[in-house]
Amino acid sequence: MARDRNRGRSRDRRGSAAAQRASSENRKASMKIALVVAVVLLVGGIYFWAASSRRTLDDQLCPTTPDSITVLLVDVTDPMNMAQRQDFENQLTKLKNSIPRYGKLVVAKVDATADRLLAPVITRCNPGTADDVSSATGDPASVQKQWDEGFDVPLTAAFTRLGGATGANQSPILESIQSVALTELQKPGQETLPKRLIVASDLLQNTADVTFYRGLPEPKSFTDGAVFRRIRTDLRGVEVELWMLERSDAATTQPRSLADLWERIIGAEGGDVRRIYNVSG
Repeated sequence: MARDRNRGRSRDRRGSAAAQRASSENRKASMKIALVVAVVLLVGGIYFWAASSRRTLDDQLCPTTPDSITVLLVDVTDPMNMAQRQDFENQLTKLKNSIPRYGKLVVAKVDATADRLLAPVITRCNPGTADDVSSATGDPASVQKQWDEGFDVPLTAAFTRLGGATGANQSPILESIQSVALTELQKPGQETLPKRLIVASDLLQNTADVTFYRGLPEPKSFTDGAVFRRIRTDLRGVEVELWMLERSDAATTQPRSLADLWERIIGAEGGDVRRIYNVSG
């Protein structure tokens, strides 16, 4: 009987060891399955994030709603000297490189708006560069090519054309600001987007109704007047930069009070003048 009891205990021990091995193998198998599921979920999550972050772009490389809007309004009435032209080109290059991914840049020239509002010289959105895309989730080379050929090259060509003097008899700067505000900066559904307006000009408004060539008006009287009420616009939420192209007779036609006048004008329209820059030369 003692031998029978020993045999029973031995079988129990062998059965317990087998059960422990089976339980351990089951735990290992469960851990492997859990690890595989976690990897699949991680890969799927990365793919979904990458797919959702890619946006459909139109012919101007713009998504349905851009992430920001910058408008460059250019008024080059008189020819620029060499120093001015180089500085102007430098500022344009810095502007181009400052546009964030999916940000829109609209370039327009000051012109009469009595019959129609201004049409852009060019509109482009920044599609991003290779630095914005991981090779694990996208194609950096393709994105960089799109930036080079679809964003950089056409903008550089447009900027080159902007440097030529128009020789126009009038400079309806205020009317042109009104036009681009209506067509680009105040579109419904874009109220919360960051917006910037850059005016590159000698800042000498010159129309039949308003001319700064015969002397600058007193700022408050001008913004309180009937003419300004007709051509003013809504620049609330818009950051404004003024790039002043100095004239050869700047000492008499472009005194410091000219910048003060424009700060008053932009403020009366709700805009925020962030920078006044005198283009070298």
